[in-house]
Amino acid sequence: MYPIAFFMFMAGGLEVLNNPSLYQTLLITGIVVWVLNLVFLLDLKRGILTSFGTYLMYLTGHIYAIIGFSAMSGDHNFIGLKLSLPLIQSIIVIVVMSCLVDLDSEEVISQKASKVMLNFVFAPPLIISCICIFLAIIGYEYFWGWGMSLFSMTFGHLFYATWFIIIYAYQHRNDVEAETSIKHIEVNPDMISNREFDRDRFSRKVTKDD
Repeated sequence: MYPIAFFMFMAGGLEVLNNPSLYQTLLITGIVVWVLNLVFLLDLKRGILTSFGTYLMYLTGHIYAIIGFSAMSGDHNFIGLKLSLPLIQSIIVIVVMSCLVDLDSEEVISQKASKVMLNFVFAPPLIISCICIFLAIIGYEYFWGWGMSLFSMTFGHLFYATWFIIIYAYQHRNDVEAETSIKHIEVNPDMISNREFDRDRFSRKVTKDD
């Protein structure tokens, strides 16, 4: 998905931004992030750099996708709002979750709270984005930019949720170096058939009380 978003931005980003220096900066940033992510793949065992590289691709990728689809739609207005919707969504999720957390319960978020999050926080932008994308597909190209922006808004919580993955990978960065020695025990078939076991030791004595 990242290459598609990047090349769409490359094709129409200058038309939307109308700022050659900003366009060139974002273009160079995208190339650097792309190359860094390929280098970070060498850190698959630890996962720290890989997670961070994926996060950078998400941040830049959603910018390129929204600008690219806005160029496709021909609507260059409210580009700042379109880019900010995922961030706004992440703030909404944090506020709502902080209000729904029950500290006295064993569950961090109850099932009722989860339904509230799904029905009133995640579902509306997803439904509206699907409608916008459908309208764009049938010929109303104006809705491409808003459809992609609202679709990115659905995943706005990744702005902060990805950091939990990065921090977890950092905290366990030394786990891959700790090698656990496993002793292989050769089992004689005669032992399995109880020929060399002390049968009186392991047998259960049956008494009248049983």
